[in-house]
Amino acid sequence: MRADPLRRWGAFLTVVGAVALAVSGVLAVGLAGSAEASGSAEASGSAGESSEQVQAWTRTGVVEDRDRTDQDYATFRDLQVTVSQTANLSHQGVTVSWTGGRPTSAGRFASNYLQLMQCWGDDDGPSPEQCQWGAPAGSLSTQLGDRVGGRSLRNGEDPLQTYGPELLVPPPLTNPNLRAYAFPFTPVRGEKVNDVSSYFTQGTTNEVTAARTGADGTGSVVFEVQTALEAPHLGCGQTLENGSPRSCWLVVVPRGELDANGVRGSSTASGSISGSPLSASQWQDRMQFRLDFAPLSSSCALGAAELRVMGNELFGPAMTSWQPVLCGSGSTYGFSQVGDAEARELLVSGLSGAPGLAVVGGALEVPDVDEAEPSDPATTIRYAPLTQSAVVIAYQIERSYRLGSELAVRAGTLVDDLVLSPRLVAKLLTQSYRADVPGGGADSIVKDNPRAVTVDPEFVELNPEFAQFLASAAPEGLMVALGSSDANAAVWQWIRSDPYAEAFLRGEPDEHGMRINPYYLALDLAADESLNSFPKADLSTYRQDDSVPAPGYGTLDLRPYTTDMLDAAYRAQRADVGSKIVWDVTRLPPSFVASGPQLPGQRFALAITDLPSAQRFGLRSARLVNPAGQHVGPTAQSLSKAIGSRVATSVPHVTRVDPARRTLGAYPLATVEYAALQVCGPEPEQLAGYAGLLDYAAAAGQVTGERKGQLPAGYLPLGTRARAALGALADLARDGEAVAALCPQPEPEPDPEPDPDPTPTPSPSPDPTPTTTPDPTPEPTPPLGDTSPDPDPEPEPEASPPSTSAPDPDAGSTPEGEPALTGRTELGAARLGLAGTLGVGALSGLAGPILLWRARRLSLHAPDTL
Repeated sequence: MRADPLRRWGAFLTVVGAVALAVSGVLAVGLAGSAEASGSAEASGSAGESSEQVQAWTRTGVVEDRDRTDQDYATFRDLQVTVSQTANLSHQGVTVSWTGGRPTSAGRFASNYLQLMQCWGDDDGPSPEQCQWGAPAGSLSTQLGDRVGGRSLRNGEDPLQTYGPELLVPPPLTNPNLRAYAFPFTPVRGEKVNDVSSYFTQGTTNEVTAARTGADGTGSVVFEVQTALEAPHLGCGQTLENGSPRSCWLVVVPRGELDANGVRGSSTASGSISGSPLSASQWQDRMQFRLDFAPLSSSCALGAAELRVMGNELFGPAMTSWQPVLCGSGSTYGFSQVGDAEARELLVSGLSGAPGLAVVGGALEVPDVDEAEPSDPATTIRYAPLTQSAVVIAYQIERSYRLGSELAVRAGTLVDDLVLSPRLVAKLLTQSYRADVPGGGADSIVKDNPRAVTVDPEFVELNPEFAQFLASAAPEGLMVALGSSDANAAVWQWIRSDPYAEAFLRGEPDEHGMRINPYYLALDLAADESLNSFPKADLSTYRQDDSVPAPGYGTLDLRPYTTDMLDAAYRAQRADVGSKIVWDVTRLPPSFVASGPQLPGQRFALAITDLPSAQRFGLRSARLVNPAGQHVGPTAQSLSKAIGSRVATSVPHVTRVDPARRTLGAYPLATVEYAALQVCGPEPEQLAGYAGLLDYAAAAGQVTGERKGQLPAGYLPLGTRARAALGALADLARDGEAVAALCPQPEPEPDPEPDPDPTPTPSPSPDPTPTTTPDPTPEPTPPLGDTSPDPDPEPEPEASPPSTSAPDPDAGSTPEGEPALTGRTELGAARLGLAGTLGVGALSGLAGPILLWRARRLSLHAPDTL
């Protein structure tokens, strides 16, 4: 065989192989990029940008340059303030933190602290008249210098202030010659007023009269951002003529050690700085942050047909975010927040107008296949994971140390770590501390128990810092929501899983002799696995003297319920339980009234709420003792481990917590909320509408961020298999044939028998066609089934050892034993192309060099030619 043809073919195949392998490399990179994009979306779930703002006092944009000759320049030059969120705001809390400040004076707010307020204004910022300021708590005034918390001025005290007629306060009739000055308040709409109480009071204002700086120059405070719904006079978030929401401002005024006239506050008779932060010298030191709000009004068209959706409150924040974006999909979804049990009952009620989609924490119990009636609506509900989050015990605690404590330099700053055990929470929920019983429990059945949780040896052992706290520092109970829910049941399940807490609920004392409030023994809390609410069973009452009519106040006055978990988080942020135990004789008729929020620097609030609500209001969440004995907080990793350790149930895609299972690093109150679709009942167009919601939830709804339509902070994005299960449920809702196969068909009615006719029957027709008798037996109903049946889970041992293995990163959305569901990405053609090019490239790349080698051999052995 000649060498030249072999050489040509060898070269040709070598080139083909190289090109084919290069093409396959491109396809592989593309596929890897698609998979990586999918995986990164699952892992982080975030494509949003943070709107956090950081300002240094020397470079704020308020003024071009701070005056280095300013008397306060040396005090504030290192100050830097951070606001955690400044865009897409709603009624929420934002964390304001700072560094580089000088430590606040011990005890009273005499010097070196920050004052914060919300204002409306134009693009250049607000004026003092546009700020919500001047309604401090009455009891706080004793801790402040003269007029520091108000709007009033003293003529001549500030050399930079102009005391013009616009600042004159109208004199009273009893003293017409009085000349007093103050900044009036100008609302966004309406006339300016000197009496701000017509717009805001100490019970409604969000101003922070004084925020303390620690010994290390740092501090933080949670600031409540108010929209036009809470503060109409500011108008923040209202739609302007151009269609955009109105922006507002957060103003931070640092206060130093000098009065406006240069006199050191410590040298005055009061020993404190004085003067309003609105006065010119203080106002020029301000730092201001623009606040941009999400629209308050819905973008859904009026009069559009509404698809009803009901669900529990753990899903509420997600639905609130998704709803405005879903309006553009052509369907309007009306969401009703109800308890889980009520939602499940309505799904099977068959009532006209009942929603076809509910969001619940667990499935309805389905009868056995052999016992179920074909028409039983419980058998026609299909489930898929929708959101993942957690129940938390949120807190806002400011350090309040006893006299002489070596930690006193941190007094007034926020506690950033708290550990609670199941037994401590059981004590709080059963009014077993004296402070949680009307009258303080001194003469009651809990008189030998600790006064509050902060002096309980078990609490101090878990939180040693609190041994330095004042004995009076304590929460006003543990705030809980009224009503029943699967989330509440999960709290009780966690408590009962701890042998020490379970023994306490049965009446056994702890190692220090503390016993449960006997009123709760009759409830059998240790054994009642159906308990899904937080009862308040102590029936005692109290009145301080005979001037108060019997029976005085009771438990619900001292420790009232919150409306829901969101309300609990809001009250914890304000440190306002709402206790009504102060007898007010000036009322007509006299009655018990609320004492108002706790004072700044002394706040101590605890609340059972959901993680999204806690993060919305800037609250910290306690670390809880899990069944493995670890102190674990609600992080993305701990939630993923907890959800991945859940076990399968008899209902496909629905999992449950195994109380006996001990998984290292798992947060004990992680939750999964399920979309429960009633397949039979809704009309096809309604099912198609529900499918649109499920599609959105499986895709764009799993991207975390601040914008409307995104998944709010506090949720763990679903994994691939959970999103695929949602997609499969949406596909089922759109598949009319599959729905018809699942839904029982009505039995056909037999033909009615002819009535006897006395009229003579005519002669038989000669038609030879035989008459057939209809078969009365209806067609068999197709068997019920699931679009993606799951195998039974493997049985769990009664006492499983602690799990040390890392969970499957996608296990957070798929129960053990459930088959992996493929994603819905269309990559089949690319994979086929990759396989083909790899095959061609490999064969060509192998054959080409072989032919070239053979050609060289032939050339070496060929006879020489001229």
